[in-house]
Amino acid sequence: MKTLFLLFYGRLPSEKAASLFAAKSCEAFAEEGLRVVLLAPRRLGRFNQDPYHYYRVKQNFEIVFLPVLDLLFLPIFKKLFFSVGFFSFSFSCVLYLKFKARQQDVIYSNESLPLLFASLFFKNTFYEMHDFPESKLSLFGIFLKRMRWMLVHNQWKMNRLREVFKVNADKIIYEANAVDADEFDIAVNKDEARRNLALPLDKKIAMYTGHLYGWKGVDTLAQAAANLPADYLVVFIGGTEKDIKSFKGKYGSDSRILIAGHKKHSEIPLWQKAADVLVLPNTAKENISKYYTSPMKLFEYMASRVPIVATDIPSVREMLNDTNAIIVPPDDPESMAKGIIEALENNNNSRRIVEKAYQDVKLHTWSERAKRILNFMEKSAT
Repeated sequence: MKTLFLLFYGRLPSEKAASLFAAKSCEAFAEEGLRVVLLAPRRLGRFNQDPYHYYRVKQNFEIVFLPVLDLLFLPIFKKLFFSVGFFSFSFSCVLYLKFKARQQDVIYSNESLPLLFASLFFKNTFYEMHDFPESKLSLFGIFLKRMRWMLVHNQWKMNRLREVFKVNADKIIYEANAVDADEFDIAVNKDEARRNLALPLDKKIAMYTGHLYGWKGVDTLAQAAANLPADYLVVFIGGTEKDIKSFKGKYGSDSRILIAGHKKHSEIPLWQKAADVLVLPNTAKENISKYYTSPMKLFEYMASRVPIVATDIPSVREMLNDTNAIIVPPDDPESMAKGIIEALENNNNSRRIVEKAYQDVKLHTWSERAKRILNFMEKSAT
């Protein structure tokens, strides 16, 4: 049986979407009949929980924690210590693969350095491109030439790979992120969800689930609360401990804002069912938001059967449009507030976009995604 080794440099499990991506991808590849091994660093700060249980994935793949030099707990030299840890993880991956992998196996990752090291010994390297380089393009071009296959999340990155690095289109597959639709379309109505979560029944709730990074546009959504009627409540779910504290310092005193903090991924479907509208407020001011990302929460929103308000930027437009969401200008609190009010007051339109979003997301489950990726590899190998 061919083995797929997925290399992931991050805490596992953690609150980060990247670790969820790794777990869900491994489960889906294993469902297609591959033996799958997830290689992750034995880093400090991992949640003290079983990854399979935390992400609610089948134990149909193996997780191997590799030794790394993890100094990120120290309050100094963060960039240097990240690089040290990343290099040590890359070295550990190659040592492990040299003893455990065969030439027919696939080495899969969104991490460039361990993949580069692996490409010195293995031909079947697969790079899933999550970001786009903004410097050292010549070095990155050398790395890309060593990859047998590449995956991009959106057409913008597809076009840039061809323009900047002259990558042959036959080596690239376009595949957005994904979701387990059944996991989010749960049989719970809004009022029942709110009772379970102790949320007010008499409020109109606009909700955001995800990190509180600036490029996510969360400040715009928080500022939009001032333009909403008094019976509206903007709920924020997620964030690291540090970011939650900072966000509460800026917006915690606003009676129209509730900052609920980090929740386990398994709890997010219930929270989203409690909302009247789900908001994707990504900024247009940073390229990572405007062009690079394929937000996993976007797909989770679509599967929740709740109206979506989202900003008009290229990365979001890959999946959302006027038929399946309410699209508003980015970085504009007043326009965002108007979009939220429209979602709640125009019931006919909201029902229409909810159903269209759900039908659209059925093409983007983790299972269907894995099938298309494996089919692409098989076809390109012949």
